[in-house]
Amino acid sequence: MRGIRIAGACLASALLIGACGGQGTGPTNSAGGSSAASTSQTTPPVSPDKLNPGRYSTKPLAPMGKAGTPERGAVLQAQQMADYVVGPWEVDKAMIDPYLDTYYVMSGPAQLSSLGPQATADAATTHGMVNGFGSAREDPDKAAMLNAVLRFPDPASAAAASRDMNVAASAQPISGAQPEPVAIPGHQDAAASTYTYTPRDSDRPRTFVRAYTPHGQFVLMQFAQSVDGVGGASALVAKAIDLQAKLIDGFTPADVSALADVEVDPTGLLAETLPLPTAEASPIKNAVYGPRGASHFQSNPVASTTLFDDTRVTAVSMAGANVYEAHDNPSARMIINSFNQEVSGMAGATQAAPVPEIPESHCMAFPQAFYCVAPADKYAIEIRGAKFEDVQQQIAAQYIILTAK
Repeated sequence: MRGIRIAGACLASALLIGACGGQGTGPTNSAGGSSAASTSQTTPPVSPDKLNPGRYSTKPLAPMGKAGTPERGAVLQAQQMADYVVGPWEVDKAMIDPYLDTYYVMSGPAQLSSLGPQATADAATTHGMVNGFGSAREDPDKAAMLNAVLRFPDPASAAAASRDMNVAASAQPISGAQPEPVAIPGHQDAAASTYTYTPRDSDRPRTFVRAYTPHGQFVLMQFAQSVDGVGGASALVAKAIDLQAKLIDGFTPADVSALADVEVDPTGLLAETLPLPTAEASPIKNAVYGPRGASHFQSNPVASTTLFDDTRVTAVSMAGANVYEAHDNPSARMIINSFNQEVSGMAGATQAAPVPEIPESHCMAFPQAFYCVAPADKYAIEIRGAKFEDVQQQIAAQYIILTAK
């Protein structure tokens, strides 16, 4: 979801970035609408000498090579795992609103302490958790889910971790409710517990189910809540496990001993994206995702999936800019027009001048931020920032990098 975090302000748009997760969403993406692309003709590129990139480099980076350290490799593999993790909207298409922190790039077990008792993170540590990725959404006042995949060194470690994490999660009362064992339909190997409580701001009780299922070297982890009792929550978990077990089988991770050799930029697109210093990057940045992986960060992942399918997006690079590689120039313009339509409908948005000399670019102004999008050959560019001129110069620089090859 296009979140803009500037000077402490978090403005929801079509892509969630960093801490903006869980702050709410804007209008749904107009994915797949025929109005998004008014013509099938290709727009010729603009000469670089007509554009103003300011202080920003207009040259691609050198090939990025390998991770270099196991720690960096673990992060890269966690990001790559996003393409093989089921989104809650695939379990129930109504679950599209941000929930908890919405997405989790886990470079190790430490992040699990924000998702449950510390003892669950301790159990994952004991069994050597390598990394993981999680995705969370909700259908407000009805249902919510976190679905995650955690990687361990081997199947035996994963099996032991699923058992011990469930024991740890079951031992601690939640809001005065003591978790009890529960069976997940069709999944006898799932270690799970359930509890029910009524939130302060509601008169409807919520039933929660936590489940940990070993699957090869992975643990499939779900937290689900439902107003339809334990049956409703358990059914969500069962469906998530069914979908996730099949999907993760397509992911072939690097051997634990070879994490330092993981390629940073296997597509080459990240080297052609405006760089972002590591110290300024959120966990999802400085990475390239497939369209499925990128959907975890969209405000309406159901609509965005349709948009990416219609425009045949093959890769999404996220660094100083977000660059969407589509099938052709008309497809890139379809993405741009869809994003612009979404953002223009947000509260507080006002139209701003387009990027000088770049046809079909669009910019929006917010009280404390600016957002611009532009097509460049078969790529769609989006950038947000605190200063309007700065954002427009970044768009110009990114445009030159992608078109002056």
